[in-house]
Amino acid sequence: MNALLVELGGAPLDPARAAETYARLCAEPDLGFAVLGAAGPRSDSVCTVSFAHALRANGRYAIVQEMYVTPELRSTGVGRETLALALATARERRCAFVELGTPFQGERQIAFYARSGFVNIGARLRCPLT
Repeated sequence: MNALLVELGGAPLDPARAAETYARLCAEPDLGFAVLGAAGPRSDSVCTVSFAHALRANGRYAIVQEMYVTPELRSTGVGRETLALALATARERRCAFVELGTPFQGERQIAFYARSGFVNIGARLRCPLT
């Protein structure tokens, strides 16, 4: 995740806090899940998904929080397979749909997600509370 955050212009996460959050996500299936993809002996892609509930979804839906593929393996299919497993898992967990946000200059990412069935529904906005 740190590689993704740095690539997007952010600061890396504190390793201890990131490990704690990852462990909680894995231990509490009602929060969401993570999918790791690999083309070799190490994880080369990650997709983390959180669950939310809304009337518009008639219940639960999923949000892709982070999706990252190491640069040298982009356009090799590793990311597509990782995302496909995340979508299948969301479907198995009875999510009505999956949403996500992309960077402002995310034409390549938007095209990637469109190939997996995503459609543009507008901007994602944020209001910091801390």
